[in-house]
Amino acid sequence: MKRSLIILALLAAAGLANAATPIYSWEWTTEGAQITAPGWNGSFNYTAGNDYATFGSGSGGGTPYKSGIADITGSFTVSFDLKNLSSTGNAWKDVFSLYSNGTVSGESNSMVLEFNEAGELYFYNKGFGGQTGGNINTGLTWTNLQQDTWNNFSIVSDLSSQTLSVYVNGALAGTITGWNPSSPALTGSQFGSSFGEVRPMNGTMDINNIKFYDGVVLPVPEAATASLSLLGLGALLMRRRRR
Repeated sequence: MKRSLIILALLAAAGLANAATPIYSWEWTTEGAQITAPGWNGSFNYTAGNDYATFGSGSGGGTPYKSGIADITGSFTVSFDLKNLSSTGNAWKDVFSLYSNGTVSGESNSMVLEFNEAGELYFYNKGFGGQTGGNINTGLTWTNLQQDTWNNFSIVSDLSSQTLSVYVNGALAGTITGWNPSSPALTGSQFGSSFGEVRPMNGTMDINNIKFYDGVVLPVPEAATASLSLLGLGALLMRRRRR
């Protein structure tokens, strides 16, 4: 009985990980769109009946942004799903950007998801909050993102542990330690470009399940990974009980 209660508690905890209410959110289904995004400029392109929207500089895209975010003042989490990149001509082009200090142009006080010349997708800290340094390889390339398979990204700024982490499909891709920006508040963001149309992404990409949180919300591992972890825990508890 005790073993069952522990496993149930773990399952409940996994469910609660996504129970926090986002400040901004976009979700598209075949039935329509659910959007909470006051003050955002531009829009994602959604066609009725699809379970996704598109963004980017190509036909049918867009580069939505907000330059006056005031609801996220400390630790934060941003997550979204991506697939079907239409172009590989994206060396040093930006998929997504985050800003502090109210910056609305260029790359100062920014962090970006950006392809390098080899097509690898990196998360670059270019001076967010006055703190420079620290890059994270997401482990994905533009070839991966051309596939019709969703990839989830979560960017987590945790001031209490002084870490800035990127998760891909629920797994930790990398962490910048000693994370202590002098201006940690998130004040701006843009999809498909950096502010001022710096390094705009070529082509379009599908997107869904966008969420901005005021605080730390860790991603839930993929179902298969979570199931294996719980099975392993269950086996360990059984062995300990037999002893």
